[in-house]
Amino acid sequence: MKDHLPYDDQLAKMLSRGLTSADRPGAIAALKRIGYYRLSAYTYPFREPPTEADVAAKRTRAENFRPGARLEDALHLYEFDRKLRAVLLQALQEIEVGFATKVGYTLGKRAGDGHLKIEHLDASACRLVNQDGLTEHEAWVQRYEKLRKDAKDEEYVKHHILHYGGEIPIWVATGFMDFGCLIRLYSLMDARDRKRIAYELGLKGNGSDTLYRWLRALNILRNHCAHSNRIWNRATVDVPPKFSTQVAPEQLHHLNELDNDQRQKIYLLIALTAHLERTVNPSSTWAWSALPTQAKKLGNVGGMTLENTMRFPEGWQNLALWKK
Repeated sequence: MKDHLPYDDQLAKMLSRGLTSADRPGAIAALKRIGYYRLSAYTYPFREPPTEADVAAKRTRAENFRPGARLEDALHLYEFDRKLRAVLLQALQEIEVGFATKVGYTLGKRAGDGHLKIEHLDASACRLVNQDGLTEHEAWVQRYEKLRKDAKDEEYVKHHILHYGGEIPIWVATGFMDFGCLIRLYSLMDARDRKRIAYELGLKGNGSDTLYRWLRALNILRNHCAHSNRIWNRATVDVPPKFSTQVAPEQLHHLNELDNDQRQKIYLLIALTAHLERTVNPSSTWAWSALPTQAKKLGNVGGMTLENTMRFPEGWQNLALWKK
């Protein structure tokens, strides 16, 4: 295990590898506020390319920094990323609430306890057996019951326990479900209900599978934002596949033109967020104001831009998706 390093020694380690700083007190304060390893994610791109020894050791960068690398530039990236997460989380939370409302309303029309009885869901999807030997619905109910138990002190839950014998209708239960739980429930809903919700979120035809893949990826992004994980320059996991242009609106068609490298970066998910946020709240200014305003603040940091680190397409601000 590595030895514990005092803040002065942490800064000395960075400086000894070629990173420069014009503000030593500010650098120490940043280390105290952010932490060495969290900050290292933003200094890492300023390192030299790997040597043969680095490659042999399976390191993707050398330990030394390239000439002119400044701690202040890394701190600019950190602040940009921190504010970008806040802007993204604002939209993602609005999508989550809007999606929860649609699930509760649509399934509630079938039955208040439609989430608990497979006759109101897609029976074939519910009966699939997972690797733990549980059906998909049984596994979902386990998660649901845990969330319900965790919410037992919420006033609206106590109200239903006191007055309705603990029976909580779906339009109420969505209030304590997390985004992942909601998305899993959506995947188990009757195909007609899934299609109806997808249509309300701007997807035509059989768009429910496309919506499911989008939401799954956005849930991961939402969790990264909520837990203060780096978004800038992050590689996306569970990348949604290309969609049928008959399903998605024209303003998203440029996403199918992104190459494989571009699809691995965060622009794809930011664009999907912009579309869904607008369908949930048509009066929102997020896509044409909040997001572009923050995105432009990255500028050019040591040659790193929106286009080459987050794979925003050239001229992205001129696309219909980002227009008022």
